[in-house]
Amino acid sequence: MRIIAVACLPLFAGCVSFKYERHSTYEPVSTAAVDELAIGTSDLSDALAKLGAPLYVWEGVNDAVVIAYGSSNEKQLGFSISLPLFEQASASFDYDDISSKLEGFVLVFEPDLKLRIVRAGLLGELGKAFKRRPDVVE
Repeated sequence: MRIIAVACLPLFAGCVSFKYERHSTYEPVSTAAVDELAIGTSDLSDALAKLGAPLYVWEGVNDAVVIAYGSSNEKQLGFSISLPLFEQASASFDYDDISSKLEGFVLVFEPDLKLRIVRAGLLGELGKAFKRRPDVVE
């Protein structure tokens, strides 16, 4: 019994923590509402009336208008244990791009504002495919 108590002593000098986090970002857009939009006949005003204001709007290739809707609902459960072993210093850095975790829809409209493309997935990836590259300035 004493051996177990001695073996557990380092744990009492450390720290044990548990965490549960839930992050909800933006209201999800209904897949059924997106499916009601018809490629070639629906226009930008139809999309805005059915889906509301988009999260992102940008100019696409060939003067297309691109809008994006997305949301995120994440849950995380974890724990950590720290034990003081030596004197030391530590540093950390964290970067988080919110669009990389948002799932949703990207809608691409022709210059005449008729719907041409609808894609579903992670907005960070979909946005790269439809964004217009910056022009070179001389």
